[in-house]
Amino acid sequence: MACRMLVGIGKLPLARLLDDFKLMAQNKNERHEHWGDPNHIQRDGWGIVTGRSGKFECYKNAVPCWTDPRFVDFYEVDPDFIMLHARKASPGIPVEYEFTHPFEEDGWYFCHNGTIHDFKAEEKMDAQQLFALILENIKQCENVTEAIRTTVESLKEYSALNFILFKDDHVYVLNMYGKCGKETPNYFTIRYSQANDYIVICSERLQSFDKQWKEMQNATLLTLTIPERKVEICDI
Repeated sequence: MACRMLVGIGKLPLARLLDDFKLMAQNKNERHEHWGDPNHIQRDGWGIVTGRSGKFECYKNAVPCWTDPRFVDFYEVDPDFIMLHARKASPGIPVEYEFTHPFEEDGWYFCHNGTIHDFKAEEKMDAQQLFALILENIKQCENVTEAIRTTVESLKEYSALNFILFKDDHVYVLNMYGKCGKETPNYFTIRYSQANDYIVICSERLQSFDKQWKEMQNATLLTLTIPERKVEICDI
């Protein structure tokens, strides 16, 4: 699965975010190893979590975002939080609502980019199994960073484990790609941009944003605290 994803908080320039996200899903945004390749268009579904003051709406549909009539409706909202995902399905995984990101469980929202080969069960896709494993480890150790570290250490075969995990006032963004992912590091490197009144973390630098973008290093976890707009990064 080679997906594109984005999370932003603060006083968001929403129209520009949505415009650039649509370009990114169509593989027309930043140049990377797969740029312009029609086989790397994220046409297999899209989803959004958006809201303000802890009240969030989640919408997703197993169609390309640029063909969904509901996509334009989100230009009219006024959120201080947004999470977006555009899916390119892994071989053998159906294009269905059930497999469209983000996923939600117990107030946690989750989306993923990459393919994980460690999981064998067929009733759920790899991203769903990764999400379930993270939540199981959170319950066991009650520390999200350590739960993510435990999860990552248990997995060996993957292109990337890149994900966005969110609940309440904390966002966790993992940038971690494996041996296959190292062949296309630009594609799997997550970027983030901080302005005075917003922060955006994204699979790519966005075209209409002239702010400086920083790259996450491989095998690092970014924690974003929403009220303070505080960013912390640690090795994982």
